[in-house]
Amino acid sequence: MPVTPGIRRSFGCLAVLVSVIVPVPAAAHAAGPVAAASAAAPVDIVLPGTRVTVREDSKDPLRVTSYSFGKMTYLRRGAGFTRQTAYQEITVAPKGTRALAVPTSYQSGYDSVVLLDPATSKGTRIRTVKKPLVAHYAHWSRNGGKAVLTVERKSGSAWVTSGFVIVDAVAKTARTVTVANVDKAARFRWSSDGADVVAEHAGGTRFYGQDGAIRRTLAKTGRPAGGEDAFTPSGRGLMTWCPSSHTEHVCVWDRTSGKLAAKVPGIKPKALWGWWDEKHFIAVIPSSGHYQVVLSTLKGKVTRVLAAFSEADWSNKLYLGYTRK
Repeated sequence: MPVTPGIRRSFGCLAVLVSVIVPVPAAAHAAGPVAAASAAAPVDIVLPGTRVTVREDSKDPLRVTSYSFGKMTYLRRGAGFTRQTAYQEITVAPKGTRALAVPTSYQSGYDSVVLLDPATSKGTRIRTVKKPLVAHYAHWSRNGGKAVLTVERKSGSAWVTSGFVIVDAVAKTARTVTVANVDKAARFRWSSDGADVVAEHAGGTRFYGQDGAIRRTLAKTGRPAGGEDAFTPSGRGLMTWCPSSHTEHVCVWDRTSGKLAAKVPGIKPKALWGWWDEKHFIAVIPSSGHYQVVLSTLKGKVTRVLAAFSEADWSNKLYLGYTRK
C-alpha cells in the first residue's frame, strides 16, 4: 500500500489497538424490493471518512480490504471498516486471513510491523529496522506466509532504498537484507512463485533471492506496477509502466522469456492497482473532472467501473487495497 516516501516517525510508544468501528452504509442499489431481495446484485459502498464510492459484487474475485486517505487508515472487518489510528499503512494477505500494519511511530528506537487478525484488529508487534531507517510498502506473498517491505534511508533531503525486510507471518520474525547497488527508487514485491523478490533496476526489472543475491534482470521493461501484485494470476505476465521508448503507458512482459507480450493502447492511468484476472487489470483514470477505478482489457477497453471519487479525494493520497478472495 503506497504511502508518502520518507514519512517521519514520532518517537514515543504507541497504543496498537486503538480503533473506531464505522458501519458501512446501506447499498445504493437496494432501492426497491426486487433489488433488496437479490443477494447477487452489485452494491455501492461509501467508504467511511471519505466521499469515495466503491461498487462491489459478491462474485468478484477481489474486494477492497483496506484503504488509506490522507493520514487515515482503515481495515475491513466484516460488513464495515475499522479506522486504525496507530498505523500509517495496512495490507491484507490473500484470502483475508491476516494483515500487516506499519505503525506511525518508532518504538524503543526501532521501526516495526504489526501482524493483525482482521476480525479483531488485535496483533503482534515485530521489530524490523533500527532508527533512522524505515521499512514500509508491504507486499504479501500469494500464499500469505510472508511479506516483504522496502527499507529506506535518508540521503540529504531525499529517501533512497537500501534493501528489504522479509516478515515470516508464521514464525513471527523479521529479517533485514541490505542490497548492494540497489536502484535508489526500488520498491520490493514478490515474484509470482514466492521464491524471489522483484524491484525496479535501471529502467528494468530485477529479480533477487531472499538473501539479496541477483537472480535475473529484465532490461528496459520499465518499472513494475500493479498495486498488491504486479504478476497475472497465472504468474506468466508482469505488468510495468512502459519505458519512455513506447507511446503506451502500460506494458505486459512474459516472465519466462522476458519478451514484450502486450502494450495497452488508449489508456493513460494515474495508478495501477493490480490484476483482476488474466485479461483485466485495475487502473485509476481521470474522467470528466473526477476519477474512476476501472477494469481495463489489454486492448485498453474499460469494461467496468469499480469506484469513483473527486479530484480532491485523489489529491489526498487515496489508495484502495484490493485483496484476492
